[in-house]
Amino acid sequence: MELYNSEVAVHYADIRQGDFDVARAGWIGDYNDAQNFLSLLESGVSNNYGAYSSPEFDALMSEAANTQDLEERADIMAEAETIALEDSATLPIYYYVSRNLVSPDLSGWETNIEDIHRSRWIHFDN
Repeated sequence: MELYNSEVAVHYADIRQGDFDVARAGWIGDYNDAQNFLSLLESGVSNNYGAYSSPEFDALMSEAANTQDLEERADIMAEAETIALEDSATLPIYYYVSRNLVSPDLSGWETNIEDIHRSRWIHFDN
């Protein structure tokens, strides 16, 4: 194996073209929904760098997108996720972790997937 390091724009251009055997890509969920991550594995999606393609997975994701009952939708996406995991569609190697030490006297602090905490909503209770 030969490691190849490149500037980020070049790296992502290469992997979008499929020019790799193994590559690293990062993703941070910007909304709290399994679709945020699972959609990366749908056929033809530009961020589906490994070109994973499964008609069964795609059909389930389409069904989930058209399902308004949230529990049923979650079950459908869990089934799609199982298929992707069984196919080894992606290989998670690590997860971003945030740790925050927050005073119990602080109000307005909300844990969120992006770990962004706007100061305009945060204040100390007197």
